[in-house]
Amino acid sequence: MTSIQRATSSPATSRTEAPRVDTRPTAAPEQPSQRNALATARNTDAFVAQPLRYDGSKPAPGTDNTQAWIPVDAPVRGNPSNRNAATYNEVLNQFAVGNNPRYTPRGGNTYCNIFVWDATRAMGAEIPHWVDANGNSTGVGKGRELNANATVDWLHQHGERHGWRKVSAEEAQNLANQGHPATAVWKNPGGIGHVAMVRPGEVTSQGPAIAQAGSKNFNNGHVKDSFGNRPVEYWVNDSGKPTGGGQPAPTPTPTPTPTPTPGGSASVPQVDLQRDARGPEVQKLQGALVKLGYMTPEQVATGPGIFGPKTQSAVAKFQTDHGISPNSGIFGPKTRAAMTAELDKLSRPAVPQSTLRRGSEGPEVKQLQDALVRLGHMSAEQVATGPGVFGPKTEAALKAFQSSRGIEVDGVYGPQSRQALTDALGGKPSPGPVTGPTPTPPTGGSDAAKAARINDMLKNSGLRGQGEHILAMSKKYNVPPELALAMFQKEAQWNTTGVAPKNNNPGNLRFAEWERQFGGVPNGGFTRFPSVEQGIEAYFRLMDKGYRQFIDNKDWQGMINKYAPPSDGNDSTTYARQIAQWMETYRAQING
Repeated sequence: MTSIQRATSSPATSRTEAPRVDTRPTAAPEQPSQRNALATARNTDAFVAQPLRYDGSKPAPGTDNTQAWIPVDAPVRGNPSNRNAATYNEVLNQFAVGNNPRYTPRGGNTYCNIFVWDATRAMGAEIPHWVDANGNSTGVGKGRELNANATVDWLHQHGERHGWRKVSAEEAQNLANQGHPATAVWKNPGGIGHVAMVRPGEVTSQGPAIAQAGSKNFNNGHVKDSFGNRPVEYWVNDSGKPTGGGQPAPTPTPTPTPTPTPGGSASVPQVDLQRDARGPEVQKLQGALVKLGYMTPEQVATGPGIFGPKTQSAVAKFQTDHGISPNSGIFGPKTRAAMTAELDKLSRPAVPQSTLRRGSEGPEVKQLQDALVRLGHMSAEQVATGPGVFGPKTEAALKAFQSSRGIEVDGVYGPQSRQALTDALGGKPSPGPVTGPTPTPPTGGSDAAKAARINDMLKNSGLRGQGEHILAMSKKYNVPPELALAMFQKEAQWNTTGVAPKNNNPGNLRFAEWERQFGGVPNGGFTRFPSVEQGIEAYFRLMDKGYRQFIDNKDWQGMINKYAPPSDGNDSTTYARQIAQWMETYRAQING
């Protein structure tokens, strides 16, 4: 059998638009922009929201002009006298480079240098697109346009007198974390080069954190995600003054401690925290991030109890994944609430949605047993004698639970017991009635109900409306739907970033001949499918034929070692940990 493997990222390239005849109208001299008066913090976690706030999901007004040679007037501007990570984050996020038509590849052209031009110009440290013979910025059409290679040349020849200097990868990341504009560049001697913005984050095995346009566009990634192993240079403009401002200092007064839910087993800090904070509360935050798969124990070991760039990057990623805007890396009330909820989900047993009785077997029986153990009606030793088997011990425990909740003691797990169990575990009530012998369809365990829950999860993504199809493919190929959802999130943020949505390819599959049966055609190293439904089915078929042994053995690390091998520069250990973590979360959500 031919080995089947996911595509790995190819280097992103960029060039200006194709040469145009000199007949387009010359733009009027640039007028001073209407500056956004965002002089203080940007974190909705810690203070009252301001009118303008961008998280990278959609471009700010006025930043999506597809006439790429014309500058845009971005509403959020950086101030060289007040450099800070929060402002730099929002300056980059306002361009929503992963979803902005201004940077969408078209006509054989890509726009990495345009994004760098826009971002540095908004930061008050312009790397120009139009220059005169002396390398000075000019108006539109009054000089020559710089492509990516020429942009690298400009930095070498003119960067120093404009405040730019060459630094190491680590220094570029450190200075970006202070709010200084920084860029990663590669001059391609044999073709088109590439440039990207270094953004606040951390240096990983994939290099510094970046946002970029190019053959694939993304707002949050790392250098090797696009440059591969090419010889990248880093440049930073640190002529401005780092203030650490743009966000409020954390208050030392703890916020009221929320009432713990019965399922909660891990705690989160009850004080607001940000970069440079130290102490046991930071260590508690790091422990929660490890449990949720956003940090590794090895990362924490480099600075336990110290809120450094790795912790900040992990908090920012958690914020992005949970829709907290902006993703500034500050731990405040909104992040605390979301993190508490996620930790509670991890430790709370799932509530079975099917009717169960003596003689029933399967994973939902095990869910019932785990819940009864949590509530003190069974012991782990009793479950170990027949996990997943509804025998006399489970029946006796269920009757004891029913008696304790004042419902009919019949030893049958039905609608009343389901509602009582949900309430006892602190979860949300199940759909359907709580009395009477027959629930109103769709029942919690029905395909229709599960598909509806998947659709609700995907409603704001590029896979919206695909719940029924994902569930059908899961049954057809015997691949868990939560595995597909987790990998679709990892590969393309549920088909919203990179080339995946353009290719209808949420799993970022590399082209192979067998994919033609689903309408797949090669598109660079990836596969383009005629519809997202066909791209989803191709993924499930790949899992079934190429990864069956890993799925059957629940060997997620082995599966990811093949799907995203370390030899391609992937952090496969973190990838596998995230997949396992997300699968658990999605499984609980699908089952209600």
